[in-house]
Amino acid sequence: MKKYLPVFGIIWLTALACFAWGAAMVYYDVFPSRLLKPPFKQIIAFWKGHPADERSLAQRLRAELTADPLAFTLKPSPFPIELRFRPVDTSSYRGPAIQFPENARYYSDTDRTEKEYFLIYGGFAFEDAIWGAILISTEGQVLRGWAIKPQKPGPTDGQIGLALSATGDLATNATGVLTSYSWCGGKNWEAEWEEKPVQYRVVFPQYGYHHDITYHQGRFYTFLGPEIVSVDENTGDILERIHAADLIRWARDQDLAIFDARFKMWIEMGFKGLTKDNLVDMTVTDPFHLNKVDVLSRELADSFDDFEEGDLLVSVRSLNLIFVLRPKTSEILWYRYGLTSLQHDATFQRGYVAVFDNNPFANSGPSPRIVTLGVKDHSRSTLFDLRTWGVAMRQRGNFEFDDDSRLLAVSDNSNGRALVGHLSGKPTFIFENRAKPGQNLPVSNILQVPSQKVEAWSSRCN
Repeated sequence: MKKYLPVFGIIWLTALACFAWGAAMVYYDVFPSRLLKPPFKQIIAFWKGHPADERSLAQRLRAELTADPLAFTLKPSPFPIELRFRPVDTSSYRGPAIQFPENARYYSDTDRTEKEYFLIYGGFAFEDAIWGAILISTEGQVLRGWAIKPQKPGPTDGQIGLALSATGDLATNATGVLTSYSWCGGKNWEAEWEEKPVQYRVVFPQYGYHHDITYHQGRFYTFLGPEIVSVDENTGDILERIHAADLIRWARDQDLAIFDARFKMWIEMGFKGLTKDNLVDMTVTDPFHLNKVDVLSRELADSFDDFEEGDLLVSVRSLNLIFVLRPKTSEILWYRYGLTSLQHDATFQRGYVAVFDNNPFANSGPSPRIVTLGVKDHSRSTLFDLRTWGVAMRQRGNFEFDDDSRLLAVSDNSNGRALVGHLSGKPTFIFENRAKPGQNLPVSNILQVPSQKVEAWSSRCN
């Protein structure tokens, strides 16, 4: 036994040294702390999940590790209003092969005589893609389809971005890659993106193209990591960038501290030392979560006294912050903090701002709603309580609201439905993205497309 004592001693001393070294890495940041902390933090963050993400760990792992469209299926809650759903009609469908449309269902208000069209983006079982878009009429006809599959898949899942150009080109950011497709189905371009170091990916987990896309005068506006970018509709080239570090400096120049809540190390480094490169070291994980940039159009600019065409409305989810920016003067013109919670899709309307307020931590439980915010005061009012239609999303969310018709269109990703209806709560059209009974695929975005444009753009296709 004595002859083994030196061996046990060496093992014990080695273990003690490893323990001491590990403690030093944690408390004193000695080598290789900087190498090991980022991946460890990334694993812990994925294991914990986000409080607004209701998927289980198993569901998130399956979605990350497989290319099976059924990895993203969800169990929908029954629609709270009793309606007669019918199978969609695919007899006039033109596009890439798709597996499950025969199971999809729709409801349409029989009192509406004028045919309308909706472009719906989400999870679809195309032959070689799991994300895509379809065009469907209020008569339940699925007319066209687009399979979205970037050549170089990005760092995230399907994302929620969808936009239409003035000539009928689609832009989406499936898997975190911004791509453009013609109305007839061909790919126009795929925007460049690059891998980032582990530490960068920990702090900015959505470092590719992400969230909403807005079209304005030949450009698509969206986000690339912590940057607001505008992209040429014809080439996919980035024409303008506004980094989060720029926004922080511009706000500080106006003595506004609206971006500071999730930062660290200000005492040591100070705002004067802030750069695009060291921003990663100065923030906690996912400090901003930029999720919508809207551009004030010429048509709506006249309804605002203090804003002008080209001003940007930006939603910052992690800060419960919405603000208006004028890029040409580097000014923050307006902001509202704390009137919404984990919100999405802040949108310029006619003289006011409307927001998809996820509101997941309300005292009464998750209470998603569409709210309106006054521009000249701090007023907030509920335009529509989304629980009326069974929407319970704690994250994501897109809507369109027509100030003239007063019709609201909403994507319900949590139940795999696209919903259109009156503020009274009466639905006029519903698409249920059913893969099979009891299982729906997600619906991430819905856009209404005028019938005259559908006819004009489709006439160009063979």
